Amino acid sequence: MMGRERLEKNLADQMKEAQLKLGYEEETMRLYYPVASLNLLLGTDCEKAGEMKETLEKLFAEPESRLGKLEFAVRAGRIEISVPPEGARYVHEHMGDVAFLQEIVSLFSDPHGKSVEDVKQVFGKFGAYVCEQMPEGSDFDQVLYFEDPSVDEYYYCVKEEMGHLIYHRFLKEDYRMM
Repeated sequence: MMGRERLEKNLADQMKEAQLKLGYEEETMRLYYPVASLNLLLGTDCEKAGEMKETLEKLFAEPESRLGKLEFAVRAGRIEISVPPEGARYVHEHMGDVAFLQEIVSLFSDPHGKSVEDVKQVFGKFGAYVCEQMPEGSDFDQVLYFEDPSVDEYYYCVKEEMGHLIYHRFLKEDYRMM
């Protein structure tokens, strides 16, 4: 998958996750990326946020994205990507099967009294998966991901703390950089 397509897919995936958590609104959505993550998605080697902003503006100059006219800004050393309301609508109406993501978001909507075993049950419904212990001192306890990334390409890092469960999902490359 080319860099532009991969970034568009990642934007749509992040937006769909937000819509499942917060509900759908036809409004501008702003997503924030570190330069290193965008380099991984795009196959670029920009060193500074300003350089990445220029790269993105050129890459998305023409044709317009299926998410609409994207806007880029530098905010605190990260890149803010603004997706217009028609992009939010496109994601809401055209995202493919997101049954796994729906179940994960539903599980974490009430994280109290949940455990990694509950997460494993959700993963198990959708295919073969891997669950690995995170290294000592990391921010998470376990990482789970599907053996077949076509089910879901993300790595889900989970942590049990103070009686509830939290998660964060990463692209494989971002996870490997942690």
